[in-house]
Amino acid sequence: MKVAQTSRAFAPLDLLQLLCVASIWGLNNIAAKVAVGGFPPFLAVCLRFLFVLIALAPWLRLPKQDDWKTFAAVLAFTGPVHFGVLYTGLWLARDAAPMVVAMQLWAPASVVFAALLLNERISPLRWVGVAVAFIGTVSLNFDPAVLAQAGALATCALGSSIYGLGAVFMRKISPMSPWTMQAWVALATVPASALASLLFEQNQAGALLHAGWPAWAATAFGGLVSSVLASTMLFRLVQRYEVSRTTPYLLMTPLISFFFAWLILQDRITPQILLGAGATMSGVALVALAERRLRAAA
Repeated sequence: MKVAQTSRAFAPLDLLQLLCVASIWGLNNIAAKVAVGGFPPFLAVCLRFLFVLIALAPWLRLPKQDDWKTFAAVLAFTGPVHFGVLYTGLWLARDAAPMVVAMQLWAPASVVFAALLLNERISPLRWVGVAVAFIGTVSLNFDPAVLAQAGALATCALGSSIYGLGAVFMRKISPMSPWTMQAWVALATVPASALASLLFEQNQAGALLHAGWPAWAATAFGGLVSSVLASTMLFRLVQRYEVSRTTPYLLMTPLISFFFAWLILQDRITPQILLGAGATMSGVALVALAERRLRAAA
């Protein structure tokens, strides 16, 4: 594994890849909303990760783990639980743009979980970032159109926070290649989400037969382009550069999602949504800044 170098500038190709990751994830937030328009949410998750599992099956090998319970928790919280709750929130939502803001809460939520579960010492700046991020998301409800979707917003925020919990547990497992990790997440997600769909959803066969090509394309995009391609590119970049240096570029993701929500879904982007998004992303940026200072001091 290459050591991250804080003094080096981004190589042009690396910067282009980082911008591609932000663009892919920004578009994928809208693709997920399109997918749950054609499939029930648990079925949509199952199909997305079926694409991932097929693509990454050659990298599925037994990992070297000392704590299999923690590894199972990572798979659950970054796989079926996270995506099942998140896609349910998107399915409940009328507009995607406010939900995109709630999806950014995983980073500040991971700070809270690290303090609670790992007794990690959190700097005041990181706590300020956490507070600002959560306040920004809550403030979205001052928009009447968003308030009418408060349940969906809370569900998306919960799904994002669950991923933050998984990210904390991930610190305690032995590292592995991104392809192997994604393959294991897919292996855990496909049967779990299929079972959830059988238990809680209906007319899956009809959805599979009658879903239009946009739903299928969005599902394949989420699995192959977002989960496989973009995640692999980002893993390579964080091997070469500090996470705190790549994070600011990923803050572009909600803005890209807003553009595609307006262009594809005809969502109305109100000033209140923009203000709430700005506050939330400012909080995420403060968390990243505090992490950078911590690494620099170390």
